[in-house]
Amino acid sequence: MMTDTDEWSFTVDEDGMVFVVGPSGVPENVRLAVETVLIPFGDSPDSAESYLREWRRMAEEFGNDYTLATMSAQVRRVGPDEIELGDMYGQFEDCRMSAHEFERMLGQLIDFLKSL
Repeated sequence: MMTDTDEWSFTVDEDGMVFVVGPSGVPENVRLAVETVLIPFGDSPDSAESYLREWRRMAEEFGNDYTLATMSAQVRRVGPDEIELGDMYGQFEDCRMSAHEFERMLGQLIDFLKSL
């Protein structure tokens, strides 16, 4: 079980690709799924912020049933605090995680990208 003290961490390579390290206990497939979702953001905090804004707007409009994809993977809200990370190109196995944790990870990513 993850707690709010467990941090996601990120690195960026010379091509602007973000690599993700999940908090302890995060399965490798979930880490890979999150990393795949983030690929189109590159090292742009504006892209990540726009995605998070749209995610929250859709939550207000559609409740617990909506999908917001990036060019590399899809994220589907399937319950009050559950999302499904959906593979589009054979990069990971579909998996689930907490919606709260997903939003917290995006916030940590935005903070990291702004610090670059």
